[in-house]
Amino acid sequence: MIMKALLTVTITLLIISDATFGTLSPPKEQTNKKGKSKVDVKKGSVNQDVFERGLVVKDPKSIDILRSSNTYYKDTKRRRFHGNVLGYITPWNEKGLEISKTFHGKFTAFSPVWLTIPYGNTSEFSPGTHDVRKDWIKEIRKQNSANHTTKIIPRVFFENWIAEDIIALQTNSDKRIRLISALIDTAKNFRFDGYVLEIWNQFIFTGVDARVVIFIIKSIAKKLNNHNLSVILAVPPIRGMKVELFHRAHFDELAQDVESFSLMTYDYSSVQRPGPNSPLEWARHCIKELVPNDDDPRRSQILLGINFYGNSYTPEGGGPILGSQYLEMLDSFKGKIQWDDRSKEHFFETKTAAGSSFVFYPTLYSLNKRIELASELGTGISIWELGQGLNYFYDLL
Repeated sequence: MIMKALLTVTITLLIISDATFGTLSPPKEQTNKKGKSKVDVKKGSVNQDVFERGLVVKDPKSIDILRSSNTYYKDTKRRRFHGNVLGYITPWNEKGLEISKTFHGKFTAFSPVWLTIPYGNTSEFSPGTHDVRKDWIKEIRKQNSANHTTKIIPRVFFENWIAEDIIALQTNSDKRIRLISALIDTAKNFRFDGYVLEIWNQFIFTGVDARVVIFIIKSIAKKLNNHNLSVILAVPPIRGMKVELFHRAHFDELAQDVESFSLMTYDYSSVQRPGPNSPLEWARHCIKELVPNDDDPRRSQILLGINFYGNSYTPEGGGPILGSQYLEMLDSFKGKIQWDDRSKEHFFETKTAAGSSFVFYPTLYSLNKRIELASELGTGISIWELGQGLNYFYDLL
């Protein structure tokens, strides 16, 4: 009972909405007497997009999501959003590779999560390439044309480095040259177009001064740029701390050498602090803190992070959920999907003997709000991750 009360109070305080929690009877066609789904699930390409089918609505119904979420508009090369769109792909989610091939025309870059430079590998700095899929690279390259090219910019993760090695990378030019050469050689061997550097948090959390990290990133970026390799830097959002991990002065220092900044505006809440995935005004605030002037062309270098996953919060804790899990939950859900007007996200509550559970997962309406925000502020988009969402999400891009 204590856990149930704590979970309910925490979420209520976080979303502070006018939504009324409760349950309603499910549509008659949704379930039969045995509890099995009777929804006529549609799959594959269709002749109308989600707007034409009236699916981008503030009050979505479970049955409509179940029926239509595996469909997508037949013209997968048509783009509604005209900024840069980066899609992350992980090796543990094979569906992401298939999604990238189907919706190739919607994206300006894919970032497979393939490469790691761990602490202890500082002699040659060779990133591990065992996850690289040459067949997929070949297929993506085949789809490129004079009218549209999607870059392949894998993420490289700097894992378990310690302050001593980071400082040595700054002070020892030979170490930097070996690191940069390894990145250039790997890009050449696999025909990469650049890298997403997952380095900022990893180095800053060791206690190393930000000026050291900036020097290292600029050194890498300058050399890679000279070889026509793009550099995107993954950066944390504002968390309300007195000293932010990444702020405007850091952006100003790096903007000239870094092509884009993948702003991780998701994971706003957690099991310890349940609530919405990415409140819209928080995302707006994160962008404007980095580039406050609406006329500043550097706004376009920011890639607004959008999550294609959700979270389920239970009395026992819960955790992230993918689209397939969300659909399973909806198939047995007997209530109404609620809209939180403060965070601009949908959620629903389920009740069991153990207590209340809350599910926050993107909808067409909530995602469209975030894409509209990116258009309004002149940023691009980065999606974590392909394969986690629902197929009809891609109609919005």
